[in-house]
Amino acid sequence: MEELTLDIEKLVHGGYGLATYGGKKVFVRYALPGERVKAQVIKEKKDYIEAQAVDIILPSAYRVDPPCPYYGFCGGCQLQHLEYGQQLEQKKLILLEDLYRIGGIREELQVKTVASASYHYRIRVQFKVKDGRLGFFKPQSNELIEISECMLCHSEINALVPSLKEVLKKAKDVQEIHVLYSPTEDEFLVKLVGPMAQDKDTLRKLMEGTLPKRVVGLGDFHILSGKLIKRSHVGREFTFIKVGNYTYRVSNESFFQVNHTTWEKLIEEAIEGAYGRALELYSGVGFFSLPLSEKVEFLTAGEMNPTSVKDAQYSARLIGRSNITFVHSPSKEILKDHAGELVDFVLVDPPRTGLTGEELKLLLQMKPTRINYVSCNTSTLARDLSILVKGGYSIRGITLVDNFPQTYHIESVVRLEFKGT
Repeated sequence: MEELTLDIEKLVHGGYGLATYGGKKVFVRYALPGERVKAQVIKEKKDYIEAQAVDIILPSAYRVDPPCPYYGFCGGCQLQHLEYGQQLEQKKLILLEDLYRIGGIREELQVKTVASASYHYRIRVQFKVKDGRLGFFKPQSNELIEISECMLCHSEINALVPSLKEVLKKAKDVQEIHVLYSPTEDEFLVKLVGPMAQDKDTLRKLMEGTLPKRVVGLGDFHILSGKLIKRSHVGREFTFIKVGNYTYRVSNESFFQVNHTTWEKLIEEAIEGAYGRALELYSGVGFFSLPLSEKVEFLTAGEMNPTSVKDAQYSARLIGRSNITFVHSPSKEILKDHAGELVDFVLVDPPRTGLTGEELKLLLQMKPTRINYVSCNTSTLARDLSILVKGGYSIRGITLVDNFPQTYHIESVVRLEFKGT
């Protein structure tokens, strides 16, 4: 493959270093701003080139030696070669560039950053499985890199890996293993994912003879139309996780924030202020709902995952909270149901795809005094903020909460206030 000598201009989405060669943009893996590198071309398209740094001619002062032996082979991390404080700075620059370029925001914005533990922060993980081996795929590939530990995962998850490898010797056609660890209860929920069903007797034997007693639930799942569907389960289907003063029931089919070192800070940034009537869209297991309910008179929280709704209702009962109504409903229906009401505050935490056009339209018709937007995708965040700002909202503050150190993923909270059109 062709090798190019490149000067890296900046870091961009995906963790790539950006350079220019022959009038084309070049996206270079494992390269940093200000570096001169020799890069091997991986893919060349009409208007851009993908490459990988193979020799650092002039290194950045912020370049560090990656501690993980799988880095550069496994596709899970993109930034281990960049000093952690500078990771935060670069993510902030990427967030701002998207808000200015995609969102068309004209005002000068300031971004507060909240740091995380650099490693061992994940309490959830999805291991890939191929030919009975457990690991992660190479970047943009289905080639599996077998691992014995992941430096992003909680140490207790890594301690479980040998047992998971034993499971693969006895279970059939497993394609993924999903693990959720509760630091509160010191226990695990495990999901086996694959095309062939595991019979309950096999699951029971794995629970009793192969997995440690701290695995309190084992499920058999398959993927249908991009969604995980449960076939069978043995043991308990939920655990409990405590965050600050709040205890959440979290089921094997529910989502929970992955980074246990930023939980309390994320809540603090997302729900500041006190309000009368509030709505929450994409509320999940009530991660934000429980603490938010202390700051409002009435809260309606909508979520499409029925298991998550049941978890949230259970957790609210645990603390005797009666001013929250959890609804199994699409966000647009929640907004329609409360159209015409005086709503002080709306909290939204949508998936990577962001809010839908209809949700944004209904929000602008409702005109809540304040909207807090929790995002895990800078591009869709910028797109949605553009619409909200044009609709009369101003940005009061932005916080980047680093839920995903060593990776290019960016979590942020944007606080908006209605100023009028």
